[in-house]
This record gives sequence, C-alpha cells and structure tokens, in this order.
Amino acid sequence: MAKDTESTLQDPRLAANTTLIARQTRIEGAITGGGAVRVDGGLKGTVHLEAPLEIVQGASVEADIEATVVRIAGTLTGNVSASQLVELLASAVVKGDISAPALHVVLGAKLDGRIVMKTDKPSVGETLKSR
Repeated sequence: MAKDTESTLQDPRLAANTTLIARQTRIEGAITGGGAVRVDGGLKGTVHLEAPLEIVQGASVEADIEATVVRIAGTLTGNVSASQLVELLASAVVKGDISAPALHVVLGAKLDGRIVMKTDKPSVGETLKSR
C-alpha cells in the first residue's frame, strides 16, 4: 500500500479503540468521544473527538468536525477543526473551511474553502463567525 493511502489507524494501539463505520453503513447524528473513528461508509451530522478521525477513499461525510487529527481520502462537506493536523490525500474532495496548526496536502487533493493555521485550537463555530 502506498504511503499516502495507508491508514493512520493501523497502529494496533489505535485499532483497539477505533470505531469503524463500515462501507455499506450510513450514520446520521452526533459522534463524540475519546476513541478514534474511521469512516468507510457515510456519515451526516457532527463529530467531536479527542482522537483522530479518518475518512477513507470512497467514504462520504457531511459534517462539521473537531478532532485531534483529521485524515481525508474521501469526500467531506463541512468544516474541520483539528488540534494537531489535517491531511488531505490525493483522492480527497473537501467543501468547507479547515482550521489546524498543521496541514499536509498531497497533489491531487481538492479543497473548496479557506484555510486558517493557528497554534490555538479554534472551534468550528469560531471559524464560521470570522467569515
């Protein structure tokens, strides 16, 4: 598997605490918690995690997201606020604003939105208010 498509959640310590939204599953509502989440299917709502979130290639998410690390290879419509890092892989399609202290973008990723890079962790609401 190529480095830019490897799951950040393959570490066995993370895998044991990872919630998987399977490819043929769609969830609507709020997701909160301290464990990592990997989306292979669909998600609509809000996400607030004190852990990483991964949206794999082929997954579709409509949500405002707050997490420590957000890795996107699928499609996201919504704003992202990460306390550590946002990664956009080559297959990523993002329609929304990104706020994070660090951003890694692989050639081919698509972003329709603004980028705010600060060391302070702004909330998604603060990002939207500044528009």
